[in-house]
Amino acid sequence: MEMESETYRLGFSTWLRTGRWPIAAQRDDVELKFNPYHDPRNGQFTFAPGGPRSLNRVIVSHGRQHALRNARPALTNTASTGKGLTVSNAAGRQATLQDALYRPGEHSASIIAASRAPRASRGSNASAFHDPMTLQQAVPNLEGRPGGAIIALADTLLDITGPAQELTAQMTRDWSNQLINQVRALDPEYRFDSLGFPQTLEGQINQLNKLRSDRAATFLRVKAEVRPLQVETLRIVQGMTDRAYTRGLKLLRAGKLNIRLSPQEALGNFIDREVRIKLRDYYGQYGINAAGKGPVRVNRRENDSSDSELRFRRPDVRVGNIAYDVTLMLKTLKTPQVRGFFNTDFQPSHVVIIRPSQIGPDSSYIITRPETKR
Repeated sequence: MEMESETYRLGFSTWLRTGRWPIAAQRDDVELKFNPYHDPRNGQFTFAPGGPRSLNRVIVSHGRQHALRNARPALTNTASTGKGLTVSNAAGRQATLQDALYRPGEHSASIIAASRAPRASRGSNASAFHDPMTLQQAVPNLEGRPGGAIIALADTLLDITGPAQELTAQMTRDWSNQLINQVRALDPEYRFDSLGFPQTLEGQINQLNKLRSDRAATFLRVKAEVRPLQVETLRIVQGMTDRAYTRGLKLLRAGKLNIRLSPQEALGNFIDREVRIKLRDYYGQYGINAAGKGPVRVNRRENDSSDSELRFRRPDVRVGNIAYDVTLMLKTLKTPQVRGFFNTDFQPSHVVIIRPSQIGPDSSYIITRPETKR
């Protein structure tokens, strides 16, 4: 969770494309070119996965044969392949390295040899699949921005519907299995209830979203770690806002919304109510009390004691040190409400403005904390 966002993105993309998790290299490691077609018994080059026969038919020059003969002892005694993997012990005994990946089972996620598993297809948008666990990973350019900066949220950061044409059933199974194992590493009693693997793309995406929510809630319950839930809250609230906006427009056009000041105000109030109700239900599924004094709060008073007169603000949602505001309006640091959020006693590091994505590109964005002293 602490690795750089770009490193995390590239690593996750590599896993989705190849079925292998790259292992971070140590400072003194020697990086060697990887050849998947080798004999696992001795590391010799072959032309088929793990086929020991192919070197017998290779025609090479005398110099090349000499080089190969000299290289073979090194293959059995070298201590590192780069990437921090040991291939032999002090006694010089060969160690067999076999790539492995997760595959789902009926009751548990198991590991099988990669050579017996089909590779995930390589797609042009494979790098777009992203599984962020912190806002810094979800928004790579969030770090180092000046106070009060506005950083737009790309649509593909919130879900995987953008590159959905590249999502395959095998990717969904492998990704689901990885998420299940991550949750079980925190809670060995975790069980993912399912009636079977979803057959539609929408169902597969819903399964991945459910597993990511399970992971975030488990981090909060077991480790008191709120950052994964901050990301999931952003994604969940955006979806709720979009659906409430669509429904609200239909009711407004049908004359079923109570208009006091303006149609825009009536629509905004409807969206606020819808999102709050559904968000409380969402947290309630995981036993998260969003009305108490915990780190997760929905539409609760946040006091501001920075002045002699006690004030308060009500963010639509607060998760840890992040405030979320659902709105139809464009808001900046010049907006009194946003300044009020930053002045509250819980000192939010960012305020996330969530607007319906139907409004247009870059509808939702993050405002960084202003560089001012209280």
